[in-house]
Amino acid sequence: MYQENSFDLIRPYNNNEVKGVIEHLLQEPHFQKVLSVVYPKRELSEIMTHLRKISTVKEFQKEVVYYYLRIIIDKTINKLSFSGLDQLDPSKKYLFISNHRDIILDSALLNVILFENKIKTTEIAIGSNLLIFPWIEMLVKLNKSFVVRRNLPVKETLLASKELSAYIQYTLLEKKNSVWIAQKEGRTKDGDDGTHSGLLKMIHMSSNQSVADYYKALKMVPVSISYEVEPCDKAKTTELYTRLRDGSYVKDPKEDLLSMSGGLNNFKGRVHFHFGKVLNEELNELNDIHFKNDQYVKLAQIVDKSVHEGFKLFEGSYIAYDILSKTTKFADKYTKAEYQSFCKHVNENIADIEGDKDIIKRIFLGIYANPLINKFKLEKIPVEQEV
Repeated sequence: MYQENSFDLIRPYNNNEVKGVIEHLLQEPHFQKVLSVVYPKRELSEIMTHLRKISTVKEFQKEVVYYYLRIIIDKTINKLSFSGLDQLDPSKKYLFISNHRDIILDSALLNVILFENKIKTTEIAIGSNLLIFPWIEMLVKLNKSFVVRRNLPVKETLLASKELSAYIQYTLLEKKNSVWIAQKEGRTKDGDDGTHSGLLKMIHMSSNQSVADYYKALKMVPVSISYEVEPCDKAKTTELYTRLRDGSYVKDPKEDLLSMSGGLNNFKGRVHFHFGKVLNEELNELNDIHFKNDQYVKLAQIVDKSVHEGFKLFEGSYIAYDILSKTTKFADKYTKAEYQSFCKHVNENIADIEGDKDIIKRIFLGIYANPLINKFKLEKIPVEQEV
């Protein structure tokens, strides 16, 4: 049995800490600016008085986080939909593992769906690299986020992994709270979603059970997140092209903040979440594999299969594939107007990216075509060439 204070470095805040953390945040000028964005029509003094009345994490999520996300949804999403949730038992706790496209919105919109369906929100894994300022860490921990410590020396990385694994176990099996974690470190940049077997190995570190039995106990649910319009497609294309051209990409510390802002504020069209079935019987396949590392690889493939099958394809994916493959294979999936609108979106976004326009365009199109390729198990189309 673990104690809550065993995880003080990484855990979210408890209800008895909420008032003190809010008071600290209210003295932070940057957080005050955030409040002016969340509540643009209210005086700061009125907002601060309102926030000082909040005494639980649930109240904070409802009065601040959910309130703001509904504004974002109404402004930047044409329709937020979901499927598969009715197959889950609201009284049980799950390990939600999903593809990762947007720094903030993936887990935030998941919690909106749960909240609006009267299901307890999940705890959220967030990388320490995103916690650029202390007030950001306080803010996300108020929103049920726990910290994945990154960029540590090798020895410390191992200890941090053990701590994280133990915390996930503690949260799911003892605290009885669901957990969301991305299928790999960092967002998918090229649209080719894949689960990292090392992540699955880390989660299992705290258990002596077999891989299959432990993941059955955790009730792992793959989640497929589909954006009609990738809110950061231009930035992702720029990064991928620079890596290809230069062999590496040096990220400015401020880029994550810009990506967070872009993800929130840029247009996303339709967004769909599909909740897969709890992985259970299919995990028995792992018992036939001798080496444990190979079991993690197989488990990653099982998760990928669910994520790819659950992905909701929009017209842009079909159009991007047909352009890249120079065919009309999926011409019945879109209209001429939709084709022209998508091409306009592509051309406008790559217009000021300097470099080989043909390669840049292929990278951009790949972001949209790869989910379709994975879903239908089509032959990969090379979208990157030597520069």
